[in-house]
Amino acid sequence: MNGVASQSRAGPADGASGARSARLPAGLVIAAHLAGMAAGIAAIAALATLLALLFR
Repeated sequence: MNGVASQSRAGPADGASGARSARLPAGLVIAAHLAGMAAGIAAIAALATLLALLFR
């Protein structure tokens, strides 16, 4: 049973899956991740500021 489970997860042996899905460069992925985190922190700070002004 173990051999069947590992084969079902393996994907095509000829590498066809890599040709179809284009991977982004690691630097671009990291930059997008950091930009998203910065946007999330800015949104939380804006909401905290609005709440602080509302309950002042």
